[in-house]
Amino acid sequence: MQIRKLLGTVAVAAVIGQAAITATNVEAGSHGDFYKGKTITIIVRSGPGGGYDTYGRLIGNHIGKHIPGNPDVIVQNMPGAGGIVAANYLNSQGRQDGTVIAIFDRGAAFTQRVGKEGVAYDVTKWNLLGSATGEAYAYVAAKDAPFNSLSELKALGEEQKFSATGPGSDSYTYTELLQNAGMPVKLISGYVGTQEKLLAIIRGEVQGTAGSFGSIAEQAESEGLKVIGLLGKVPSRPDLEQLSSFIPDNQKPTLAVAVAPLAAGRPFATTPGVPADRVKILQNAFEKALKDPALIAEAAKSDRPIDYMNAADLATLYKDILAASDEVIAKFSEVPSTKVTAKLDEVGKKGKVIKFQGKGSQVSSSISKSRTKITIGGKSAKRSKLKAGLDCTIEYNPGNAENEASVVNCK
Repeated sequence: MQIRKLLGTVAVAAVIGQAAITATNVEAGSHGDFYKGKTITIIVRSGPGGGYDTYGRLIGNHIGKHIPGNPDVIVQNMPGAGGIVAANYLNSQGRQDGTVIAIFDRGAAFTQRVGKEGVAYDVTKWNLLGSATGEAYAYVAAKDAPFNSLSELKALGEEQKFSATGPGSDSYTYTELLQNAGMPVKLISGYVGTQEKLLAIIRGEVQGTAGSFGSIAEQAESEGLKVIGLLGKVPSRPDLEQLSSFIPDNQKPTLAVAVAPLAAGRPFATTPGVPADRVKILQNAFEKALKDPALIAEAAKSDRPIDYMNAADLATLYKDILAASDEVIAKFSEVPSTKVTAKLDEVGKKGKVIKFQGKGSQVSSSISKSRTKITIGGKSAKRSKLKAGLDCTIEYNPGNAENEASVVNCK
């Protein structure tokens, strides 16, 4: 009788033990073993070089060691349509198993909200990982301007001129927010690019301007100009006043839409449909990579800040943009085109980019295979037929980061 009981106990223990082993194997299969021997592809929304590519490669160099199974990681550049090509790929074409990650355009939610042509993605379906850093806009003034801070600017009674690009562009919108904050600012638009806006200050045409902190702050200070305030976070410059503290309550919805893409900065996500446990693995690995001393040291060599934002906070930013009223969205959507007649200075491979002289500086304009209407000698032509030296009338959008041309009419 005792032997029978003992054998029964052993049998039960064996079943329980086998169940535990099976459960462990299932868990290992869904977590650690899945990525063993796999390759993760990081899609970059732009071409080689520049901020998106730099951050994509930073993550690519370090995230693999923080994922159980230590998968290989490769980086694939997928430029086009201001990031829409990569976003569409992430939504519907990328593998939905946790082996595709993308660093996508920081304005992806806004582009979706305004219904820009070509958008076939939905950011709410992506599995967000977070952001590697936020962006900020800097407000810059002439060395002899009668103000040294946003507070001093607001206290002035006399109107101050600020250079900007066209209505609807970041430069115009973020400068216009100074007016929303009750500051005596008059926008002088039509300038193309950071260089031209700064030259307008140096020539005495205007007293100030605004631009992406990374693009404008160091350059402005090297020219003897002064940075007087910020829209967005720059951890290294806590001395600068934040425009948000001057915005009245009735302008807060507009500010929220303006700041959200800046705060999103350099966002990452994996595809829809990825099992929840793998999403968690990738989110944890993303955070650990951004806190890895080796990544931080590599970022410092490229002078790229790291300021981790988690997936939940990133999702909240996008929710606010998608929920914004039509009235608020309309303030950011009116982007008239600029028309110039000029000789093509350079033409990129297959005609994807053209360079020509705009108002006082060279403009680099992207050429869309489907959206840009091209004519040469009065006949419709493909972009590959564009050549340096052609005299052309070009209509392009200065509010778009890539200055995409809508019309290129060449003789």
